[in-house]
Amino acid sequence: SGAVQIEKKDNPRLYRIVENLSITLCLPMPKVYIMNDPAPNAFATGRDPKHAVVAATTGLMDIMDDNELEAVMAH
Repeated sequence: SGAVQIEKKDNPRLYRIVENLSITLCLPMPKVYIMNDPAPNAFATGRDPKHAVVAATTGLMDIMDDNELEAVMAH
């Protein structure tokens, strides 16, 4: 998929949204990935919460405000 793992300093907006969801839902923080793709898309994978990964495309982040992006990442 070409997804690249990020840290907070790489994309504070996406990372902070995922981090806040993790804290609110009392779940372990998943690894966060970004895909350089203009198509709006996101996915989650992992066999359990300890091995979770969430990813979003740059296209998705470009068209959504923080509330919309939070809803997608929570889903």
